Amino acid sequence: MKKIILGTFLGAAIGYIARKMQEDGFFDQVSNELNKFTSKTKKNLNNMVDVGKNEAEYLKDRAKKYGEKGESLIQED
Repeated sequence: MKKIILGTFLGAAIGYIARKMQEDGFFDQVSNELNKFTSKTKKNLNNMVDVGKNEAEYLKDRAKKYGEKGESLIQED
């Protein structure tokens, strides 16, 4: 019986705290911060993909250029 009373009390307290946080706009602020973080992460990921594609194209063009000349890509000292 003590566990039921304690569980009911804790549930009511957590509900009250959540309600107060909602009234204060805490969840809106957290949501805004998560949206900013998600947008920034997507932008950074797209930038990394673009850089990778550009690097692959550069290496492809370089290999093609050296292949046409019959030269080695590896520089020997």
